[in-house]
Amino acid sequence: MWKIINSPIIIAVIIIGSLIAYDRSRNSTAAMEMRGIYKELLSISEDATSDLEKKKVITNFVKEAGKQFRDGFSSFNSEEKKKKQASQNKHHFQVKKQIKITSPKVVETKRYSKLQKAIVYQVINNSQEYLSKVGHTIEFYYEGELLDVKDEWGNIKLAPGDRKSYSYKIDNEKLIFNNVKIVLGDIAIMPVAE
Repeated sequence: MWKIINSPIIIAVIIIGSLIAYDRSRNSTAAMEMRGIYKELLSISEDATSDLEKKKVITNFVKEAGKQFRDGFSSFNSEEKKKKQASQNKHHFQVKKQIKITSPKVVETKRYSKLQKAIVYQVINNSQEYLSKVGHTIEFYYEGELLDVKDEWGNIKLAPGDRKSYSYKIDNEKLIFNNVKIVLGDIAIMPVAE
């Protein structure tokens, strides 16, 4: 096993891969180079072995070496990426705080000469961003106990200051509730063309 792991071809591939990755680590294509080296090391390890146990040991070694290799080079830009992601998350949270949902009202509608309950409410965009999706959950309660939940994910275009009306028809006639809450879920902010 050590004979194969310490073979000149495996060592040469690792050294060449390290040199290429180090040389290109300042470029944005470094991640693609790393993936290419990792795949090449795997294919070499599979080709170089015929015994199943040896193949398994070498493949695991190459996978672990590749993982550590990638982790080492991914740390170069990780702080910048973390700051950018934190800024995006903060902005997303601030926009989400400005989305309001009006108090839901239970109304009865007539459908095919049959009375049916519906929940009506509005989603209001008080932010300065254009939204492409607004997720929310309708929660049904009876005497404070949660009975049922319905997720809504509206593919809507909601400009700043716009409001969208919703009507959710209750198909389950056996659902007896005395309170309804609408909880804002996730939102999707439309990217702005620059």
